[in-house]
Amino acid sequence: MSASNDSQILSGKPVAQAILEQVRSQVLALKGRPPCVVFIRVGNDPASVSYVKQKQEKATWVGIKSILKVFDANGIDEAGLLQEIQKLNQDSSVDGILVQAPLPNSMDFAKIASAIQPEKDVDGFGVINCGRLQQNLPCIVPCTPAGIIELLKFYHISTVGKHVVIVNRSMIVGQPLATLLLKNTPQGNATVTICHSKTEYLQAVTREADILILACGKPAFFDRSFVKEGAVVIDVGISRVPSDNERGYRLQGDADSQSLKGYVAGYTPVPGGVGPMTVAMLMKNTLNCYHLCQLHS
Repeated sequence: MSASNDSQILSGKPVAQAILEQVRSQVLALKGRPPCVVFIRVGNDPASVSYVKQKQEKATWVGIKSILKVFDANGIDEAGLLQEIQKLNQDSSVDGILVQAPLPNSMDFAKIASAIQPEKDVDGFGVINCGRLQQNLPCIVPCTPAGIIELLKFYHISTVGKHVVIVNRSMIVGQPLATLLLKNTPQGNATVTICHSKTEYLQAVTREADILILACGKPAFFDRSFVKEGAVVIDVGISRVPSDNERGYRLQGDADSQSLKGYVAGYTPVPGGVGPMTVAMLMKNTLNCYHLCQLHS
């Protein structure tokens, strides 16, 4: 891709819809009970409430049964949450378990995620799935990185030989995405740089990117001074910023999209870019977990 007067808007909606329709047809063709996923939420973080609601709505649409378990942040500790997960691990009617981040500071998210049985780990955050991903073995791939790969594929954006800069080092986005992009596959074979809060001369590094992936929660921080002309920008960041509308806020990505229009080759909108992809890949992962659980039953 190259820059033009009209940068391509890389909407995730058509890509996500195609994946959801595929999952829906496969669920309808199943014999017996539908797949079942349990969402666990600790506390009432507004963003978490919204995200889980979206996930449940899509689960219903594709024919997946979803159950929501909500715990008061002051009413359950880490040991209690681990006990709840163990019960779900042993429940043969449950195929997938998702613990919505963030958790209270008193809980170790990595420990909680790794307590989920690997074949029920729909988020792919547990130590077994993370390790299998690193070793290029079959596994459940985290939803957002998997969704970004599908998005690039859909829009015929080649990563082969390209310099991809990821501004995120988390196990949710940055690390698994880097692993996928480094693989010897048609959607891999990239040269990958990971940036983070301690990166010196960040602007100089991001300006080297053919594909820039942003996920650091700094609304509209990255304007064209951080981006090479003609690059592709994938914006994973999503923040609530004050607005005069009914809700009192609007959603804003890490990229200053107004600054990038006509300067970059393409960029994902916020909302409507990576977000729908994450939810669609979660539904695909849940169906995969259903088949894995059937094999292990």
